[in-house]
Amino acid sequence: MLFLVVCVIFQIHGSSINELNYFHVDHNILFGVSRQIRADEFNVNTMLAFSQYLNNFAYFSDIVRAAPTDMFLVYGQPIWDIGIIFKPFLIGYLFLNQGQGLSFFWISRLVVLFLVSFEFGKLITNKNKKLALAYSLLITFSPLVQWWFAINGLVEQLIFGQLAVLLINLYMNTLDYRKRLLIALGLVICVGGFGLVMYPSWQIPFGYVFLMLAIWIFLKNIKTFSFNKYDFLIILGSLIILCALIAHILQNSGETLRIVMNTVYPGNEIFNGGFDFTYLFSYVPSVYFPIMPEGIPANVVDQSTFVDFFPVPLILSFIVLFYQKTKDKLLCGLLVLYLILSIFLLVSLPDSVITLTLRSHVRTRRIVCVIGFVSCLILIRSLSSLKEFADKKLIIALSVVLSAIVVYASTFLYNDYYSLWMIVILVVFYSVFFSIIFLSHSPKGKKLFLISCIVLAFLTGALVNPIDTGTDVVFESNYIHEVENIVQNDPNANWIVNELYLNSLIPVGAKTINSINTYPDLDRWHSLDKNNQYEDVYNRYAHICVTFQNETSTEFLLTSPDIFFINLNVNDLQTLNVSYISTPHDLTKFSNNNVTFDEIYEENNYKIYHVTYK
Repeated sequence: MLFLVVCVIFQIHGSSINELNYFHVDHNILFGVSRQIRADEFNVNTMLAFSQYLNNFAYFSDIVRAAPTDMFLVYGQPIWDIGIIFKPFLIGYLFLNQGQGLSFFWISRLVVLFLVSFEFGKLITNKNKKLALAYSLLITFSPLVQWWFAINGLVEQLIFGQLAVLLINLYMNTLDYRKRLLIALGLVICVGGFGLVMYPSWQIPFGYVFLMLAIWIFLKNIKTFSFNKYDFLIILGSLIILCALIAHILQNSGETLRIVMNTVYPGNEIFNGGFDFTYLFSYVPSVYFPIMPEGIPANVVDQSTFVDFFPVPLILSFIVLFYQKTKDKLLCGLLVLYLILSIFLLVSLPDSVITLTLRSHVRTRRIVCVIGFVSCLILIRSLSSLKEFADKKLIIALSVVLSAIVVYASTFLYNDYYSLWMIVILVVFYSVFFSIIFLSHSPKGKKLFLISCIVLAFLTGALVNPIDTGTDVVFESNYIHEVENIVQNDPNANWIVNELYLNSLIPVGAKTINSINTYPDLDRWHSLDKNNQYEDVYNRYAHICVTFQNETSTEFLLTSPDIFFINLNVNDLQTLNVSYISTPHDLTKFSNNNVTFDEIYEENNYKIYHVTYK
């Protein structure tokens, strides 16, 4: 709590908002570097949250998209509504300024994920604190968590999923009904929070994992669990509260959900297996990505996963189960789950199967991530039961061979990024790690494993995001102050942003038509596309780039699943009711008998035009 309070007071966060410093605000990052690839974090999630300050944290905002927009269901943002209990890490925004709210969002999630993972690690290792701490580091500072830290609710899913399992275990092992009532209310928040993340590509496979773990807890405690009518009332009451809260949210967001489900992207996407097994080695170069200034994958975020040391966890589990003949129901359950998820990843299944299992809603690349999580569970669980089984020299020799095989397998994915010296370093690095893992049967070995996980966490995760403070790069430029003044004098005006980050003006209240469209405004686009010729282009979650011309009809061009361009005829600006345009380009050349562009401000080559119609 003290750590959180101090960070919030000084507005410490890990956002890459320094990438928004177009106008050279004097700002120094405390440590690390901001990353352009984190645009979904600093340009989308953070800007949406800041825009809510100008919207009084209402459920719907007309700042985003310049049209009434659900701010809770998709890319959930802070709102004054009972539904915020399912998004507790956003509550800081409601009571603090933007910088402190951002700090609370970043630091509270980091602290809670670390502590919940530690407690969960104790649960699956029979209270071995060294292994529990190592597990917490492997999860909290994994490449996957740190590269995805502030988007798509990954952190929330890991917190709520693990916490739900811990609470079920606590419920079944306490006889105090006041505590059981509080635990049940905690489970309501966990279930609702997990369900309202609205990212099925992770929710569904992680749901498989946490459901299996919940079943293990239930079977583990069923013989000693005391159940009577009070439990029935607690469970019934909890279900009524959960259903009432979800019904309230659906009453507000039902139409949003319908629109999203009927989009081309992501609503109507169908996925199946067929990935190559080499994707299981995608963790191997993770130690390089945070420190390499160039030469990393273009979308390193999408390539990130847990460092699970595949195939070491599987080897360890077979040693524990078959060589040591340890009876371990959890380990067996995790292996079965690993097999199921691997089939989802590698095998193209019949339509009936992917529909029944919900596999069709899971982006295949995300399954690699969840397999990595299960693999980490298998690793830590196996280490908690591992006994000495071979001499050290043999283990080291086998570790070197296995490391060479693993690094070689990863070259099929990353050959374009590897150099010879990188391959040599990786072989040495993983030879050491594999040796440490196989020798972790003693207390001294587990301590060494913990130390190695601390080093790994620093290299693969802690260096991903910067340590930064404040929000001056967002709010303190003369350009933004000018936009702020215009908005105060003309609050209902619609804006288009061209070649700045497209959401950079919504924190000061500029109603930006082409700010992130978390779901499509079909009526608006139909007004430009009378015959619905381009509906497949704009019926999606989208970043929208606008170019201007006065020669042809307005056209829509899809460039990636979540980006499309509008080649906009300037005469259609009146249809969109646009009053201001932020752009680095000269628009006066497009003035004609219908529309006039008047430059009213310029800084650092970025201009603001007022648009008038005749």
